[in-house]
Amino acid sequence: MICYLVLDLIDQQQGDPNDDIDVVHDSGLSLEELQEINCFYLKGQVNYSICAICLDGFVDAELCRSFPACNHMFHAQCIDPWLAKKPTCPTCRTPFRPRFSFLK
Repeated sequence: MICYLVLDLIDQQQGDPNDDIDVVHDSGLSLEELQEINCFYLKGQVNYSICAICLDGFVDAELCRSFPACNHMFHAQCIDPWLAKKPTCPTCRTPFRPRFSFLK
């Protein structure tokens, strides 16, 4: 019985393992920050085969964004809603905002 109570207490302190864990709890990007991310139309050969969000391929003349810190590329229509909720790259979790941006 004591073991059960101890394990239950540990489980409560650790939280739900299915929760989305973020080291820094931060809101998504503002419209101004989103506009800072490079947005472009694809031309010719593409080094990336698919968008990691929708898993569709990239085609010529498609509007895309390239994440500045890691250069991962996504369809603009896929990455914009993501960044409105989470300020990180969905592929590698690189933060858009520097960790110590409050020191500026």
